[in-house]
Parts: sequence; structure tokens; C-alpha cells
Amino acid sequence: MSLAVYTATKARTLSDLVKWMPEREYSIASYTLLAGDGDTRSISLGTPLGKITAGGTKSAVSAADAGNTGNGTLTLADPAFTATAPLGEYTVVCTTGGADGTSKFRVENPEGVRVGTATGGAAFDKTIKFTIAGGGTDFVEGDSFIVTVSIAAGADDGKIVAWSPTATNGSQVIWGFAANAIEAADGVDNVGNGLAVRRQAILRDGGIQWPEGLSATDKAAAVENVEEKRGIVVRV
Repeated sequence: MSLAVYTATKARTLSDLVKWMPEREYSIASYTLLAGDGDTRSISLGTPLGKITAGGTKSAVSAADAGNTGNGTLTLADPAFTATAPLGEYTVVCTTGGADGTSKFRVENPEGVRVGTATGGAAFDKTIKFTIAGGGTDFVEGDSFIVTVSIAAGADDGKIVAWSPTATNGSQVIWGFAANAIEAADGVDNVGNGLAVRRQAILRDGGIQWPEGLSATDKAAAVENVEEKRGIVVRV
């Protein structure tokens, strides 16, 4: 006679994720999960979370330095930036003076990293996109422009979604790790029922639900960031 074999799956608990934390009240915080978009939005325990901080429209404006000798203009393209262009002030500084075709401008991103060199009279088409046109007075070395790329506040700012390293609305930065399973119905935010490990904890790597297909490089960068910024240490 053969005996029936039964298998059971144990529901995951917070201890599967958290190896240590000083005080639950200190390390864990509640949050609002963004409504589903066409379907239910589901978050499982251990999911890395991102916070929407810039969900509005992305835009760019330019301004010439008031002390410029040259009276030419910088005209932004449409669109004026790539989807992944970092937010902040880009500096465009003349390194070689002269008329169109001769003048050269060093372009740096908000972190001071060189993006490329623009030539007067020609389209610059990299992270930001524009054309500098000479005026009646040629540009001289040191003349400059500032291009500011920003995102307006959005209706969903402050709400939580699953972390996505390729996002551009703020959720590309890990805000915490889901401490419970939670869902938000299509079109309806789940207000205050989400719990997340936010600070000062040791997490089990095996308990984290990393996104499928996440590269080893992106994972290592994420682990380093949460340890540095949030005091959350991930251990195998």
C-alpha cells in the first residue's frame, strides 16, 4: 500500500528578511502604495521599494551669463534632453572664442563631468540638446550659459512603488524593503498599510526579492547605497 505524500509551503515572515534590527519602531515605517495601473499592484515581503519624488513633467530652461561679451544665443532643441538626463544645472562655457564655426564650448553635467564640446552654429545632441548661434559680437573665452533640467512636483510624489534602477521619477533609489505583503487595487492607492524596513538593520540577501534580471553590478551598487545612506546591511 502506498502512502499519500503531502507537501506544505511555509508562509514567508519578517524573520526571513530581517536578521537583526535595534527596535521595530525605529527601523520600520509605514507607507502608501501607489494605485495599480490597469491591474492590481502587488508587493511581496522583501521587495526593494522606491519612492516617487519627481513624478511631474521634466523640462529645461537656459540662461546666458549676464557678464558675457558675446551676444549670441543658446536655443534648446525639442526635446531638449534625453530621458535619462540627470537633473540639475549644466554649464556651457566658451573655451575658444569667435564666430559660428570657430567658437567652442565645454559642456559639463550637474556633477561636473564633461558631456562634450559644442561648436557655435552647430547642433549639440548629447545628454542635453541645443544650438548656440553667434550674434553681432563674437563670443570670447569664459562666456557661458546655464541649462537647468528639472522635474515639477507630481500628484504621485511621496507614494511608494517597487524599486526600479532604470526609473527616472525618484524610484530608481532604494527607499526601503517591504516588511509585509501588500496590494493596491487598480486606480486606488493603499494608504498607510505598507510597512518597510527603512533604517539600521541587517537583512538576509536570500530574503530580498530582487528584480528579475538585475545585473550583479546594479545589485552591488544598490547594496552599497543602502548601507551608506540608510545603515541597512545585506548579508548572505
